[in-house]
Amino acid sequence: MKIKNTLSAFFALVLTFISCNSQHKYKGELVRIETDSVISEEFIGNGVEWSAYPHADSPDAEWGHLMTDEKWQQVFERLDYMKPQIVRVLDQANWRYLEGMDDSGKPIVDFENPEMQALFKLLDYCKENDIKVILGEWGQPYKVHDTDLGMENAFTGNNDPEWISIIADHVEYLIKEKGYTNIDYYNLVNEPNGYWSTVDGNWEEWKEGVLMLDSAFYARELKSEIAVIGQDATPYNNEASPYTGEQWAKEAVLQLSDVLGAYDVHDYPTKDYVRTGDFGEHYKSLVSFADSVARKPFILGEIGFEKYVEENIKRYEADKFASPDSQLSVYDYDYGVDMADVLVQSMNSGFDAVIAWGLDDAMHTNGDTGDKTQLKKWGMWNILGEELTGDPSEEEIRPWFYTWSLMTRYFPGEMNIVQTTGISQDGVRIVAAQTKEKELTFTVVNNSSQNASFQLDTENFKEQVFQKFIYSKENRLVNEQDFPVPEKKELRFRENSTLINVPSKSVVLFTTYKY
Repeated sequence: MKIKNTLSAFFALVLTFISCNSQHKYKGELVRIETDSVISEEFIGNGVEWSAYPHADSPDAEWGHLMTDEKWQQVFERLDYMKPQIVRVLDQANWRYLEGMDDSGKPIVDFENPEMQALFKLLDYCKENDIKVILGEWGQPYKVHDTDLGMENAFTGNNDPEWISIIADHVEYLIKEKGYTNIDYYNLVNEPNGYWSTVDGNWEEWKEGVLMLDSAFYARELKSEIAVIGQDATPYNNEASPYTGEQWAKEAVLQLSDVLGAYDVHDYPTKDYVRTGDFGEHYKSLVSFADSVARKPFILGEIGFEKYVEENIKRYEADKFASPDSQLSVYDYDYGVDMADVLVQSMNSGFDAVIAWGLDDAMHTNGDTGDKTQLKKWGMWNILGEELTGDPSEEEIRPWFYTWSLMTRYFPGEMNIVQTTGISQDGVRIVAAQTKEKELTFTVVNNSSQNASFQLDTENFKEQVFQKFIYSKENRLVNEQDFPVPEKKELRFRENSTLINVPSKSVVLFTTYKY
């Protein structure tokens, strides 16, 4: 077992013991976990974006077949700890099954080629571990990604019947022939409201494509297995679009609720927007709107933090392997607090799943050119760090894995998110969830510069045995694999209320859930 700063951690352990066992000495607010007041009964759980390494998936890939069985196994072992409940697999037809166009202009597809084997490996893991999958496209290959393929005239748009047909054939093969019945949703276009997307904000083109894909699934008798998800938009306002980013989200609910199996949005807020708590309040309103019209699972399909800020721009410009599409805060301790904070706010706002962008630096390059100096650095590690950068330390687990993995592992999909009341301290937030069997997890984030204390109503939890994890600068226990280890394995709340102290810039998770 390893610990960061042993002496400081010893005193932190002593303080924590005193805090959790001293009753009635603190006269502040009483915080309650209202287990009978449910925020979300459709909770799926949290996860990550995980693509099948298109630059390293086969002998013909830009980097060669670097994703060996050993590399895959390293990723699997880390995910075994994290236990993501859902993953988003962002793919591209020409990375996998679309091999070109024949002389008559018809697509040439192969659903068993070497590139498909990497996707199968990823989907096999998800199926074996009961992980739900959102599969989807960046969009048509010619406009945004792989612009050198000479496919600019291959399809007329995202509503081209030929394009819809090969997508549906691909999905049919995956579900009926390969048995991947855990692919619950398909996303037609990544961030369609953006100028960078293959739709460029064209609502009518996107809507028609969604309706056509839904019909194609129906014709192939796939509707009982998979549904279209949308609208996948960002808050960005595209002048070419008839709707703002937020209007895209609302119009999808108003116009397509009878077609979409789930709603989803993306966001990359500033850190300040999250630290003030404004992020959660904003999305609580949006989710409530969707629920009032036609309640379905609502997923935050991508979450990270704004990359075009001065500090991050300086860092990616100084990093010879990072593209401008990178968030270099992934190396920092504070990112683990910020990502936990945005996750707590998202869950409390009513999102039924939250997906972090992204798992691994080795998945994507800017423009998907395969340029090793243009990595999209957003990951919890770079599993090909030594091969791509010459630095094996890039393969090590980064700090934010600690908090994100805890909150995927210990908030499984069998839980309901429940209300908490009484927290009013700036920067301090709590989220709680419970199974039907009364197994409970709650997380407290203190994203302020001050230590925080509150009295927790524990009257109903006195018979339960909790594990307690803490992520702080001075105290975050890990094992030999750098996976989180509980500070306390058997913690009991013996009184009706318990004083909880949470250090500044830290995350504390309590759980009775056992695997």
